[in-house]
Amino acid sequence: MKEEDTRERILNAAKEVFSNKGYSGSTTREISLVADVAEVTLFRHFEKKNNLFYETISTFIVKPMLNFNASKENENSEQFIQKIIEERTCTLRKNRELFICTIYESQYNDEIKEMLKSIFSKVFDEIMYFMKGRQINSEKESFGYLSQIILSTIVGLIIFESLTDSDAFRDSRKLYEIIKTLL
Repeated sequence: MKEEDTRERILNAAKEVFSNKGYSGSTTREISLVADVAEVTLFRHFEKKNNLFYETISTFIVKPMLNFNASKENENSEQFIQKIIEERTCTLRKNRELFICTIYESQYNDEIKEMLKSIFSKVFDEIMYFMKGRQINSEKESFGYLSQIILSTIVGLIIFESLTDSDAFRDSRKLYEIIKTLL
C-alpha cells in the first residue's frame, strides 16, 4: 500500500471519528482502527493527535475554502462574490459536523482555538486578496468589511442550519442578496 493512500485513509477515518465524537472524545487508537492501520503508523504520519486534527481540518475545510481556481476571470463582481459564497458554504455544509466539532472544541482547548483563528485569518485574507484583485470596491477598508461580512454570514449560516435543520438559504443568490442589503 502506498504511503499517500495510508495517509488519506487515516485522514478520512479522523474526519469520521472527530465528526462523531469531537476532538476530546476521540482517540488515536479508535482512528487507527477505523483507518485499518496500526496506531504506530498513524503516529509515523502525524506524530500526535493535535497534528492529525489540524491536518484533518486543513484537508477537508481550509484547503477547499482557499481554492479560488473555480472562479473565472470573465465573471463580473457580483458573480464572483456569489461564487465565493456558494463554494465556501458548500464546503462547510459538506463538512458540517467536523466544522461544528472544531468550533465546539475551540471553547475548551486553546491550541484548537488558535488553530481556528489561524484558519479564519487565512480564509479572510484570501477572500480579501481576490476581491482586491477583482477591484470589487474602490475603498481599501471596504475589502476587509466585505470579506468579514461574507465569512461571518457563511459561518453563522452553517451554525444556524446545524441547530435548526433549516435549509432556507440553499440558494446562494438569495444569500448574496441578503449580504448585499447588509452592505
